[in-house]
Amino acid sequence: MQELESKTYNYSVQANSFVISLEKEFPHLANKELKKSAEEVSLRFMDAMDSISNVDFSENIKKSCENTKRSFEILKTINCSENKELEKHKALLLSESHEIIERLNFIISKLIF
Repeated sequence: MQELESKTYNYSVQANSFVISLEKEFPHLANKELKKSAEEVSLRFMDAMDSISNVDFSENIKKSCENTKRSFEILKTINCSENKELEKHKALLLSESHEIIERLNFIISKLIF
């Protein structure tokens, strides 16, 4: 779980960096919802790890997964192909979010609630 916590944190930081780069390079493509949903991926996962009750844990894991899915969908709509570095950054974020979604879905499938 620590590895996944680290992965969600790094994803949130990298997505925030991506949005900042978009704001500089392609301001019309910068998406505040992407920034917010990506931040929530890590925050909700950390909240889950700090949860005392099973209900809080499961709710936060599910919210982390929902936010990861939302940020994944937003990323897919952004076309920054004019800048190869941003396009590589986006591809990395898509890959990372896909892996996080799979891992969170696995945890969710094991929840009793």
